[in-house]
Amino acid sequence: MKTIAKKERRRSPRIVLHSAVMDVYDTDIKLQTKHRGRICDVSTLGVKFISNKPYAKESTIYVGLLLPNYNSLINISGKVVRCEQERGEEYNISVEFKEDHYQQSLVLEYIRIMKLWDNQWTGPR
Repeated sequence: MKTIAKKERRRSPRIVLHSAVMDVYDTDIKLQTKHRGRICDVSTLGVKFISNKPYAKESTIYVGLLLPNYNSLINISGKVVRCEQERGEEYNISVEFKEDHYQQSLVLEYIRIMKLWDNQWTGPR
């Protein structure tokens, strides 16, 4: 029997991070209380994360990508493209970033740093 390969829909490869967190804001970062999200994977075009707060599809949220032991590296806005309830009170949320070359270069640098840190991390997976 011949296996048919599923066509990849992503325009940018996603990097899985085992120990990364981020701040999430409903509106402008300066005006809102932040919520914490646990990153599942990230690319220059978007991020998938777990949160205890649901977000409406098509809504704009602001994400603060955090480096270990530092303040946020980058604050970026994006559109919620998926929000699905997972276990109990957790939600699996996918956000598409705006296609801005400067922001994409910052996210790429964040990914590079986090991959190095994630490979050295020895905590539970």
